[in-house]
Amino acid sequence: IYKSHPGPHSTLVVSFPDSFIVVGPSKPVVTYVGEDVVLPASLSPALNAEAFEVMWVTTDFSSPVLLYQDNRIKKQIERRKVMVLDNLKFGNVSLIIRNVRVSDDDLYKCFVFSGEREEQTQVSLTVEGQFLGAQPSISMSSTEGQKTRLECSAEKWNPQPEVTWRDMNGADVTSQSTIKSERDSEGLLRVSSVLPVKEDSMSFGQCSIFTQNFTEKFTNFTNL
Repeated sequence: IYKSHPGPHSTLVVSFPDSFIVVGPSKPVVTYVGEDVVLPASLSPALNAEAFEVMWVTTDFSSPVLLYQDNRIKKQIERRKVMVLDNLKFGNVSLIIRNVRVSDDDLYKCFVFSGEREEQTQVSLTVEGQFLGAQPSISMSSTEGQKTRLECSAEKWNPQPEVTWRDMNGADVTSQSTIKSERDSEGLLRVSSVLPVKEDSMSFGQCSIFTQNFTEKFTNFTNL
């Protein structure tokens, strides 16, 4: 803030806000899929932060989750992630995440800028929740050299499930398979397991997908 005092010898006074720190929680914040959660962050002392700049980021620094600048929200990567602007006058710069997804699980950092001053804190968000995905489907294909393989796949699982294979005699042949998984935009997993077979050796069998609490979904196959 710049002030000019009237008089024959005018002086320029520069006033900066008092020093502050940004305070976050001492432990990770734990929430569940579908809930709303607050990532708490506040100034100490509780200065009015309306004229400050506030930026929330995750481990992916390519774009801020939210940027408050010039007394308004300048950037907001998702409408689910918001700040309550009326709380800024009390030094509350918390981030609210609505309808939490698995993909929100991350380390969040809050930066607060005032003039040349920069302070920050971080909040670790742990998202818990189990999704029992779709029933597994099985397909058969041939690779070069006419090798036959069975692929068992299913979508929308969390956490990482296990996949087992059994042959027509009930014997576990999982060790002969390979598995891969990838997350979709919601943070849920698509799981795919491939089992190489001899064309006449797997006329019947079973592929099972299950989670840590032993909830299981399986698909029997015959004469693929």
